[in-house]
Amino acid sequence: MKTLFSAIILSSLFLSVVACKEPTIDEGILPLVSAATVDADGGAWRTIVLKSATDINVPQPAATTSDTYQRELTGIKNGLLSINPEQNTAVTYWADGGVRRWNQIARQLVAKYNLLPNYLTPTSGTLSSTDPANPMASPTFAARVYALLSVAQYDALVVAWRAKYQYNRPSLETQGVISRVPVLNVPSYPSEDAAIAEASYQLLAYVFPNETAWLKTKAAEHKQSRLWAGACVPSDVKAGEDLAATVAATVIDRAKNDRFSAAHDPNNTWQTGLAKSTYDVRWTSLENPVLAPMLPLGGRVRTWYDSTAVLQAKPSLPPATTSAEFQKALGEVRDMANTRTREQWRIASYWDDGIATYGLSGHWNFLAEGLIRDARQNELRSARTYALLNRAMQDGATASWSAIYTYFVPRPSQMDASIKTATTIPNYPTYVSDHATIASAASTVLAYIFPDQATQLNAQGIEAGISRLYSGVNYRFDIEAGANWGNRIGQLAVDGAKTDGAK
Repeated sequence: MKTLFSAIILSSLFLSVVACKEPTIDEGILPLVSAATVDADGGAWRTIVLKSATDINVPQPAATTSDTYQRELTGIKNGLLSINPEQNTAVTYWADGGVRRWNQIARQLVAKYNLLPNYLTPTSGTLSSTDPANPMASPTFAARVYALLSVAQYDALVVAWRAKYQYNRPSLETQGVISRVPVLNVPSYPSEDAAIAEASYQLLAYVFPNETAWLKTKAAEHKQSRLWAGACVPSDVKAGEDLAATVAATVIDRAKNDRFSAAHDPNNTWQTGLAKSTYDVRWTSLENPVLAPMLPLGGRVRTWYDSTAVLQAKPSLPPATTSAEFQKALGEVRDMANTRTREQWRIASYWDDGIATYGLSGHWNFLAEGLIRDARQNELRSARTYALLNRAMQDGATASWSAIYTYFVPRPSQMDASIKTATTIPNYPTYVSDHATIASAASTVLAYIFPDQATQLNAQGIEAGISRLYSGVNYRFDIEAGANWGNRIGQLAVDGAKTDGAK
C-alpha cells in the first residue's frame, strides 16, 4: 500500500513538472561520469556565510535496521522496477550534476530578464523605480545572482558533508540497490541533491520572484529524480531539504543587506558625483533621448572579499583628454573602428554578452562548467569552484562601478562621434573597463583551480578585455587598469582558496 501511494505521488509530481514550459539548457543526453574524489573531509571546509558547518544541527537519522528505514528502502527497490520513460529522462538530466544544472537554470533566467529597463519621460532622463518582481538582469545584477546561488549551494553542501560523515548512514549501493546512474560513494544522509535543489530554488525565487512556481517544480523534480534513480531514501531527501532551507535563509538575509537594492539610485544622487568629478571632460549619455546611467550606486554594494583590499587597488585618474597619451588612446580606437578585421569583429561579438544573454559573468560560468565536468568534480567541489569564481566576479563588478562613477570618463564615441562601434555603447562611463576587470578576476581564479588550463584561461581573460577595444567602446587604458584590478581581486579569491581546507 505504501509503495502504491509513493508511486502515485511521484507520478502526479512529474506531471506538474512537465506542464511548465520555461526554457532550460538541454544539451541532450551526455555521457555520465563518476566523480574523481569524495572529499570525505568536506564537512570541515570553511563556509562563507555560515560561521561554520556546525551552525546548523542536522538531526540523527533512524537506524538502517529500523522498520521505518526498511520500509523506505523497500519502496525505493520496488520503484526501480516500475520507473517510466519520463522519470528516467529526469533521472538522467539531473545525474549530470545538480550544481551545474542549477547554474544553467540561473543563466537562462538572467538571459530572460536581461532586457532594457523602462524609463520615465525622456526629458527627465531618470530611471523608473525598480520592480523587484521584474528585475533587469544588468551585468552587476547577473554577477550577484551567480554569486548568491553558488554560495548558498556551497554552504549547504559543506553542512551536508559534515552530517554525512557524522552519522555514516550507508549508501544504498552497499545495501544491494543497483542505481540507474552513477552515484557518489558517500553516506546517503542527508541527500546532497536535495540540499542543492532546495538552496537553489529558495535563492533563485528570491531574486526572480515571478519564477517561484516554476522553480519549485524544478526543485521537486530534482529531489524526486534521486529517489527514482535509487540514490537515496525519502528521509535522506528531507534532511537535505531542511538544512538547505536554513542556509538559503541566511544567504538571503545577507542579500537583503548588501546595498544592491539602492544601486539604481532612485534619487539621482549620481548627478552630484558628476558635478564633483575632477576629470576635464565629463561623461554624458549617448542614448537618444538622453537617459540616466545604469546602476550609479553599484560601486557601493557589499563585497564578498575584504572591501579594503578590494578597493585599495582602485586606479588613479586617467590621462586628461588634452594630453598626448589620451589622444593616442583615442586615435587607436578610431583606427581600430576604421580597419577592424573579421577576427576582431568575431572577438568583439563573442565577448559582447549584451542584452538577452546571460552576461559576461554567465559567459565565464559557462566556461567553468566544461572545466568542472572534465575534471569530474563532485557536487561539493563544483560548488566551491563556482563560489570562488562568482564572488570574485561580483567584486570585480562592484570595484569597476566604484571607479566608473568616481571619474565619469567619457566613452570614445563621445569624444569622436565618427567612431563606428561593433557593439552597443554601454550607457555608463568608460573607466575602468568592467569587462576587463571581471574577465581578469575570473581567469585568475580558474587558472588556479585548473592549472593545466592556465595558459588558455589567461589568454581568454586577455581576449575578453581587449574585445572592448575591438568593439570601439573602451580605450586601452580602461582595459589595462581594469585587468590589473581584476587580477588583484582574483588573487584575493585564490588566497582564500588556499586556506579554506580543501586539498
